[in-house]
Amino acid sequence: MEEELRCYVCKEFYREPVLLPCGHALCRLCAVNLQTHVPEADNASASASDYQEADKASVSSETDSGVVCGSRPNSYAGTPAAPIYPSTAFSLSCPICNKQIYMDDNGAEGLPPFRVMRTIVERFGGVNIAPPAEEACQMCEGEKRAAVVRCEQCSVRYCANCRDAWHPIRGPLAQHELRALGTTCGDHGATPVLYCNTCLIPICQRCLAEKHSQHETQPLSNAARAHKTDLSQSLTQLSEEAKAVTEYIQLVKGSGDKVNESCEELERQIDQACAEITRAVERRRDELVRAARNTRSQAATNMRTLTAHAAQKLREATALLHFSIEALKETDHAAFLQVGNILAARAQDTASGLRESLETPPSPTALTLDIEPVLRTVKTMNFIECISPEKEMKSSAPGAPEMAVEACAARGCSCTLAWRPPVAPHAVRGYILELDDGLGGLFREVYCGRETVCTIDGLHYASLYSARVKAFNGAGEGPYSEVIGLQTSPVAWFSWDARCASGEGVSVCAEGLSARAAGWQPRVVLADQPLARGVHYWRLRIDHYDGDADPAFGIARADVAKDKMLGSDALGWAMYIDGSRSWFVHGGAHGGRAPGGIAPGSTVGILLDLTRGTLRFTVDDQPQGDIAFTGLRGAFYPAVSLNRGVAVTLQPGLPPPPDLLISTLAIE
Repeated sequence: MEEELRCYVCKEFYREPVLLPCGHALCRLCAVNLQTHVPEADNASASASDYQEADKASVSSETDSGVVCGSRPNSYAGTPAAPIYPSTAFSLSCPICNKQIYMDDNGAEGLPPFRVMRTIVERFGGVNIAPPAEEACQMCEGEKRAAVVRCEQCSVRYCANCRDAWHPIRGPLAQHELRALGTTCGDHGATPVLYCNTCLIPICQRCLAEKHSQHETQPLSNAARAHKTDLSQSLTQLSEEAKAVTEYIQLVKGSGDKVNESCEELERQIDQACAEITRAVERRRDELVRAARNTRSQAATNMRTLTAHAAQKLREATALLHFSIEALKETDHAAFLQVGNILAARAQDTASGLRESLETPPSPTALTLDIEPVLRTVKTMNFIECISPEKEMKSSAPGAPEMAVEACAARGCSCTLAWRPPVAPHAVRGYILELDDGLGGLFREVYCGRETVCTIDGLHYASLYSARVKAFNGAGEGPYSEVIGLQTSPVAWFSWDARCASGEGVSVCAEGLSARAAGWQPRVVLADQPLARGVHYWRLRIDHYDGDADPAFGIARADVAKDKMLGSDALGWAMYIDGSRSWFVHGGAHGGRAPGGIAPGSTVGILLDLTRGTLRFTVDDQPQGDIAFTGLRGAFYPAVSLNRGVAVTLQPGLPPPPDLLISTLAIE
C-alpha cells in the first residue's frame, strides 16, 4: 500500500495532500511548483462564445471532463476540453495522467485537501501532517494539531487535548456549543448533510434552498453507504483477480522447474547419443549441448520476466486494494464521497485488466534425439525435427497426447488450449487440433503444427466448444486425446474499432468506449467484434447532443458505407432519433415512427436476438416502438452514426431488461 501513500513527484509520504480533478493526488507544495502562469494575452484571445461553450463543458460530469465542477469551485477555471476562461491565471498538467487543469488566481493553493489520504498517511505512514491554517487548533503551542471542534460562542477551534484543557464540559463554559469539524460546504462553511445525486456533491441546507431545490437528493450517510457498497464489490472482484495472479506466479515458477528437468534430460540424451558415433558427431554434440543450454537460459529469462511482470501487477493491485480498504474506514462521509467513485472506478479498471495483461506461461521443452540415422546424416543431425523417413517408417504411430486442463482457458470469444506429448517414446512430427462448432456439431481442424499451445480467436459468445488433439509422424496419426469442453463468455464485451477514427470527422477515446463526431457529415463507427449467435444487449449513453444532430444507432455489416447515416444502405439496420421522435431505417427507407426522444444523459439500448433474428431498441431502458427488424442472420457489428458534435459512451455486455424480453415474447 506504500505506493499509494507516496507523492508521484517528490516520492515522499504525502504532506498536505490535495485532490486533483482527475482523481490523482499531489503534495500541495508539489502542485504549486508544477503550476504555470497563463499569460493574460491567452485569456484575452478567448471569445465570449468560447466562454459559453467552456461553461457548458465545465458543468458536465466528472466522467466526461475529469473535473468535478457541480458547484463551480473557484479553484477550477476550466477543463481539458474547454477553452481558457477569462479568469484563468494558472494551469497544471497532472504528472500521472497528463490531464490539463486550469485554475484561477488561487492556483494550486485553492485545490481541495485530500482528507482521506491525509488520514491514512498519518495512520500507516508514521507521518504527522500539519493541517492547513484554517483547520488547525488555535490554542496549541509549538506544533499545531488538527482541530476537532469549534466553539460557536468563543469562535475558537480546539484540538482534543486543548478542548479538554481550555474548554471543559463542566463549569461556566458548559453551556457553550461545541460543533464538530470536518468537511464543510465551500460556499457557506456549514456541515454538509445531504448529497445531490444530480451534481454528485455534498451540500448543506442553504445549498439545497439556493441551488439544488429541484435536484434529487438523499441523506449524506445513505449516499456514503451506497458508494462504500459499490467500492466493496469492486474490491471483492479485485481481490479475486489478485488471488488468480498469485496462482499464476506459482504456475510460472512450477513451469520453470519442469523446463530445467526437461533440459537436463535433453543434455543426457545428447551425451549418450554422441558417445556412440564418430569424432564428427562429437563436434555436433557440442553444438547440441549449447543449443539445449541456450534453450534453458532463454526459458529461465522468460520465466523471470513473466514473474517480475506479474509481481509488479500484483503489487500495484494489492496497494490499491489495501488503500481502498482503509478508505472504507473513513468516517467523514463527505471526505469519503470525494474519492469513493474514483477508487471504485480504479478498482474495476484494475480488476478487469489484471489477468488480461499476463501472458500464458511457456510449456516445458519437449525435445529428444533419434540416434539410428545419425551415422548417415551427421551433417544434418539435429533435434527431433530431423527424423529421417526410413526411421519413421520403421517406428509406430505416436500415442494420444494428454490435455493440460490446468492451462486451458476461455476468455471472451477466444480460448487457449494446451496439451502434453504422448507418454510412449515414439517420435512426434506434429499435432492436429480439432474444434467443433460450439453446438455439438462435427469437429474441424483449427491447427496443425509442432507447438503444444494454441490460442483460437473469433469464437461465438455463449457457446460450449469441444476440443481434441492427436499426434502424427511418418508412421501415421495416433489416437485422439480426451475431449475437453470450453465455455465462452455468456455476454459480448466489445469496444469501438479505433480504425473507424482514422479519417476526419470522428474520434474514439483510448479505452475505445467513447466516440465523438466533429463534422456535419455523418460518420459510422463499428465495434471491434462481430456478433453472430445468442442474445446481446448494449447501451449508448448520450454525453453530448444539441438537438440539431442526426444520430442513428443499430447494427451493420463490415463493409457498410462509413460516410452516410447508418441505415442509408442495405448493410445497416438502425433507429434514427431526435429530441421528440424516432424512425427505423434500413436500405434508405424509413418506418415505424414512435414518439419519445433523447437528451444529454439519455441512454439508447439495442437488443439483438440472433436466436429469433430480431432487433429492438430502448430509450432509458423503456421500449422504443415495436420490434424494428426481423429475419436477421449472419454476423453483425454494433454500430452508430454521429455528426455535429454528438458524443456517446458505449456500455456493452449488459443483461436485457426483463420487461423488454417479456414484451418481445408477447409481440411474437
